[in-house]
Order: sequence, then C-alpha cells, then structure tokens
Amino acid sequence: MADVIIIAVIGSALAGVVWKKVRNHKEGKSGCGCGCSGCSLKGTCQKETV
Repeated sequence: MADVIIIAVIGSALAGVVWKKVRNHKEGKSGCGCGCSGCSLKGTCQKETV
C-alpha cells in the first residue's frame, strides 16, 4: 500500500510540473526564467513579443 501512495505523490508532482510548463509555454514565457538578452541559446528560443 505504501508503494501506491508514493507513486501517487510522485505522479501528482510530475503532473504539476508538466502542467506549469505547458501553461508557461502557452503564455509565451521563457522556459529558463533568466531572460533572453544574455542567453547563449537566444537564437533558438521563442521570439520575444514586444
């Protein structure tokens, strides 16, 4: 029974992380949270909306 509870907790935490990432992507937010100006991958990220 303990295994089921542990798997449920880990699964719900993973689902929360995925949900947050999808929501941020739909809102056009950066995945790294540091901004694009100093990023070495700024050419491959989403274009900034100004």
